[in-house]
Amino acid sequence: MARSKRSGSGSGSGSGSGVERVSGLGAAWYRSVKMASRSGMRVERAFNDPAAAARSGLGVAIALFGALAWLGPTHAVLPALGAQLTGMTSVLPGYRRGPGLTVATALGLFASAFVGNAVAPWPALFVLVLAVWAFGAAMFWALGSAQGIAAAMTVPVMLTIVRAPRDVADAVQFALLIGAGGAVQVALVLVWPDRSWNAQRSALADACASVADYARRLSRSRDAVFDPNALAQARAAATLTPRQARRRPSELSGIRVLMDEVRAVLLALADAGKAMPDAERAQVRDLLDAAAGVLDTAARSIRTGAVVPPSTALLTAMEQAARNSLVGEPAGDAAEKLIDLLGQVDAVLRETEESDPSPSPSPNGNAGPNPNRPGILHRPDLRQRLAQARRTVRHELRRDSPILRHALRVAVVVAVTDGISKLLNVQHGYWAALTVMMVMRPDFSQTFSRGVARFAGTLVGVALASTVVLLSHPDPWVAAALAAACTGALYLVMQSGYLVASTLITAYIVFLLSMDGLALASTVRERVALTLLGGLIIFSSYALWPSWQTVTLAGRLADLVEATGRYAAATIEAVAEPGPARRRRAREALLDSREAYLALESAALAAAQEPVRDRGPSREGLTRAHRALARLFEAAVIVQAHQPPGDEPPRPAGSAFAHTLRDALLATATQVRHGQTVTTTDFDGAAATWKGANDGTSAAILRDASRLAAEATRLQELLTALDPVPPAATAPPAQNRATRHEPPMP
Repeated sequence: MARSKRSGSGSGSGSGSGVERVSGLGAAWYRSVKMASRSGMRVERAFNDPAAAARSGLGVAIALFGALAWLGPTHAVLPALGAQLTGMTSVLPGYRRGPGLTVATALGLFASAFVGNAVAPWPALFVLVLAVWAFGAAMFWALGSAQGIAAAMTVPVMLTIVRAPRDVADAVQFALLIGAGGAVQVALVLVWPDRSWNAQRSALADACASVADYARRLSRSRDAVFDPNALAQARAAATLTPRQARRRPSELSGIRVLMDEVRAVLLALADAGKAMPDAERAQVRDLLDAAAGVLDTAARSIRTGAVVPPSTALLTAMEQAARNSLVGEPAGDAAEKLIDLLGQVDAVLRETEESDPSPSPSPNGNAGPNPNRPGILHRPDLRQRLAQARRTVRHELRRDSPILRHALRVAVVVAVTDGISKLLNVQHGYWAALTVMMVMRPDFSQTFSRGVARFAGTLVGVALASTVVLLSHPDPWVAAALAAACTGALYLVMQSGYLVASTLITAYIVFLLSMDGLALASTVRERVALTLLGGLIIFSSYALWPSWQTVTLAGRLADLVEATGRYAAATIEAVAEPGPARRRRAREALLDSREAYLALESAALAAAQEPVRDRGPSREGLTRAHRALARLFEAAVIVQAHQPPGDEPPRPAGSAFAHTLRDALLATATQVRHGQTVTTTDFDGAAATWKGANDGTSAAILRDASRLAAEATRLQELLTALDPVPPAATAPPAQNRATRHEPPMP
């Protein structure tokens, strides 16, 4: 192994006056805040499932009107608050999550209300308990955005305690009122479960459409880049319980796994077409366009649940074009595999006997899909999920964890804000701490964009709702109806942006307060002022104790280098040692590489809005490394398309090449992660050794393996010139990016 040198950056490191450096820092902060503000003010046309929104809205209405009739306006606010917060869990992003999260949220609200009331007579103890509770809630972000949001919603209940209970029984009564609203939502989820498969249909259709778009772009340019996000979403949608798997529509079975195979064959076909004469290359383009048409047809069929007729005609045209025009082993083999795979997709949608991409009847003999067939990802049971959650949270309890830093920041800032409001005896001072709790997120960009959107939404919601109240003077029942309407609209349009959500939540609170005849003008002014104060506290805390995604980029890049290296080696091993086990390992390595890619993409998008770009790889260096990794990944995808059926003898020279590839790229990943000088490896020599073994490996496989070696060499050479950075902060484990875009929540 020969050692390469990093390019030094030296010149100019000490140039520039202090005024210039301060000016540059101010400009960076101005640019970042401006970008985050624009992001927070963005409104999109997006809606939740109407049935889920209607169910959650009905739960709020039942709790609110029932409490209003039974307890009166003063106490009706508590069940309404419990129902409104618990109802949020039904419209969080996810796929048929079941009642578990709703039940956990309702129990969390009850516990938070009881504990908060029990310690309310002692302000110092209350602030301490609040800090511990906020810390625990923030740690749930390690499990994903949905779990983090649900846990965060338990803190407002503790903050909104406005009186000290007379005794323990009084605290229990308060908590029961909150919990009653949550119990209404739990009951509705149990008697009115999610039966629609629209979310799964949409995710799988988007996956088919993304592969179709890739085929269409490949027909125009061999350098087209594939975005794996849609396939990751489809994988998340396929995680089901055995009961759900038995009820899943047949057209949603098996196609997701086929899409990865189709994507690999499309790339292999386009790559083979590069070296062909113009006439045959045109036929390859026509075949890719026809494949795009078949996949678009499949996407429409999945989305609507109805078979679209043109599919068979397109497949026939593709088969005729392949037979009459394509010559040569690489292109001909790829065309045959593509037509076979698309035929399986078409057969699944038509539910014919020839489909059977997976075993048919279930083991118990019942009709319907088999929950044990390939393509179904089994959701762990409750005990397994709890054990996994405990391990995940425990893993984040380390000094360099961004989640731990976020939890500590939230706990300190929420406790300090609430403590100051109590010392100053500020009426409704909890609104500032509530803003801190519900706005702060683990990364800079989301926190700032949500802060701006919350303040703007508060102003708009106050203006609209106050105008309605002052002009119409509604009685408690009308005000309750207006509040319920606001929550129903919130559940429906929550994906439109945090500005819309904040507007509806503020209007909901104004209508609730007007039920009890409170002094509306002074209360509204306090909410606006304290929301602004909470936002200023958030911004100050991030400036004093930041948590930047930029410093994790080198670690994320190293994760992607490692995952791509494992995938490249696994594809070689699947060719050199054919068999089901090797194919399964290649599939698992593909999924790991995809998750690492999406994790780096998410971190880079967040880092682009941060004012500290000099604390990680430059944008240009990261882009070059990302492109080199994409080329290496595509070379591995082409090798994977050559996987033999499994009855061929092993090829030891190929296995040796795979070991060299894996070990060298794992070492490269470690060097990138720790800011060390990257060393290069003679991959070309290892590939040449395999070629010289004369073990019967086809020329096409050896050619693509040589290309894989060349791309690995280029990657290492590029990483030697990557901008020097300090040792990378350890990034949290990459999670499924189906949940990486957090919805707007109160």
